Amino acid sequence: MSAAETHVNLTPTMSALLSALSAMSDDELRTLIRSRPDATFPTPPSLASLATRLALPGSIARALRRLTAADIALLETLGDRGAELDPVDITSLGLPFDGAGAAAHLREHALIVGPDSAVTVSPGVLSALPPGWRIIDTAPDNLADLLGEITPRERQVLETLAAAGSTGTTRAAAPDADPALPVPHLISLGLLVRVNANTVRLPRPVREALRGGSARHYPLVPRTPAEPADWESVRASATAAGLEFVRRTRQLLTHLLADPVALNKDGSVGVRSVSGLAKALGFDPALPITVAEAAGLIGRGSVDGGDTGSLAASRDGLAWLDAPLADQWALMLSGWLASPWRTEAGARLLSEETRAPEIRGARVGVVTLFARGPRTRADLEADLHHFMPLLAAGLAPEVLSAIVSEGHAVGALADNAASEPALALIHGRDARDATEATRQLVPAEVNYVIAQADMTILAPGPLAPDMTAFIESFADLESPGVASVYRVTDASVRRALGAGRTADELRGWLAAHCVGEVPSAMTFLINDVARHHGTLRAGTALSYLRCADEALLASAASALPGLRVLAPTAAVADIPLPELLRLLREKGFQPAAEDDQGATLNLTPEPQLVASTPSTMPRTRAVDDAHVDAVLAALRAPLSSEPESGDFLPTLHAAARARRHVAIGYVDKNGRGQQRTVLPLSVTAGQVDALDEGTDTVVRVALPRITKVALQ
Repeated sequence: MSAAETHVNLTPTMSALLSALSAMSDDELRTLIRSRPDATFPTPPSLASLATRLALPGSIARALRRLTAADIALLETLGDRGAELDPVDITSLGLPFDGAGAAAHLREHALIVGPDSAVTVSPGVLSALPPGWRIIDTAPDNLADLLGEITPRERQVLETLAAAGSTGTTRAAAPDADPALPVPHLISLGLLVRVNANTVRLPRPVREALRGGSARHYPLVPRTPAEPADWESVRASATAAGLEFVRRTRQLLTHLLADPVALNKDGSVGVRSVSGLAKALGFDPALPITVAEAAGLIGRGSVDGGDTGSLAASRDGLAWLDAPLADQWALMLSGWLASPWRTEAGARLLSEETRAPEIRGARVGVVTLFARGPRTRADLEADLHHFMPLLAAGLAPEVLSAIVSEGHAVGALADNAASEPALALIHGRDARDATEATRQLVPAEVNYVIAQADMTILAPGPLAPDMTAFIESFADLESPGVASVYRVTDASVRRALGAGRTADELRGWLAAHCVGEVPSAMTFLINDVARHHGTLRAGTALSYLRCADEALLASAASALPGLRVLAPTAAVADIPLPELLRLLREKGFQPAAEDDQGATLNLTPEPQLVASTPSTMPRTRAVDDAHVDAVLAALRAPLSSEPESGDFLPTLHAAARARRHVAIGYVDKNGRGQQRTVLPLSVTAGQVDALDEGTDTVVRVALPRITKVALQ
């Protein structure tokens, strides 16, 4: 047992929590262990230890993220009624939503304890909510107009409260205060809430409007999809989108194998580099880059041993290129859900400005909501604010739009519904569940194509990776999809020949894989391009160039300074052969490399690889039956020691929220002990502000100086 667990703060709510845990049945404790698994690792030695862990801020924060808007609204209402200090009857609250369901959910997480007639909020729960943030806050319908009409002095009051935690003390909060003063006027307009005669609070929607955003609404009940999903259409659309994203990622990876992209000094991808990739690939590479980086297919590092970093392929990327399509798509889905990168931020790709690990939880949340059926944008926002209010509170509208767009692009979403592979990845234990789901959707690979007289090649289904790589080497993709169309052109054939393919290889591949005859026009095009390709012959002298066509050789020599003509059909250069080939091709020539016997060489450079740094999906710690049994056995063992008292902070927070007087003992600045009965107003920044009604003054005491706190 750690030192942090040797003391249990016996505030009234901690005592209530410990008593409630002691009174729980085995089934209720099992439910609690599964609902709050983080509090059971390692196994708590006693109920007192479990109570301490359940009250830790980190554990409470994880539990709060699983609450709905109705759950949090009930917590806030109970806090307003003082349920942190004294039991409250839920049935007397007059809730506008299902209070019984919310109470049951909160009890499962031990966030409240006690029967409906005497509910107590567990210690630290309300303190763990964001400061000044309340779901049940409302604002006038004409909020924007009112904020535009108030005086500068009144606006300054609102902005001061917004910057100070939303709560402030003032004598002008009294009901009989002069209505012409800023605070009473703002209260009358509904822009401030009177807490008591000395305290006002800035409503959450008003604070959101002051910060330039729109006031958010947190529905207390979810929306129902307008119509059921056409799941066959969802499957087809998701598969088509997923395979297209796989194709684009494969194209990106192939490009980086041949030509890694130089990075900025901070490791980000520059705007010019992204533009260059977009021009070379024919699509925006931002999403494929971030997903492939998160999946470990590409990485950042030095490819030549120098200090300059590059974006390049990894060894895992090479293996992925040879994997079946279903496996490739499953890894893309995993990479998207695990990616900590934002693409809509307007900053350089893979820069610290675009790193946002919390967006992984937002993606999981959005996909989970789409599993309920087709959602419009309004439905999605409403349900996000209902089912995941704390997540939605920090999610800007443009981020939500980007998540939805990305989800459709990678095949996690389709027709505004969640795809089965994405859900399998979220709810399964590992990536194998997603792979099994993609295999059910991806059509069987075909090993044949149909060559057509208009110089196109139809692939009637997904091609195996090796077939895809070969056809993309000499034909351009014209129509992507599950069934795709490629076009053969002069330029595409020259590209294949320049990469080391021969005309015989191209004709042989077509003959082996085409259904029926290969059109004569396609064969003629290949032969014609091959006839001119390689007329120039390059070798090493450091390198040489030879050509039977004297005029062509003279033209090459005049276009390339440093190429010296030795004879009408031969020239030499003082640069390496690969560099000579590159420069000649840039000038529009079509040279081919040869060895000392005149045989054509393939001088495609070896791929330059870097180490990968894959990301992981956020996972909730799961517990199995064995762990539940072990925890239960430990909790049922006799207590070895009695808990001791300690921290006064939960009591002060609770008293401030419930507006309860406390007797505090503290040491003043001169070292003298003091005792007062006060009304705590706020507990922030390591100090408590409290109203001493006997002298009508606000006393400020540093928390370390407090020696005791007792409720009155």
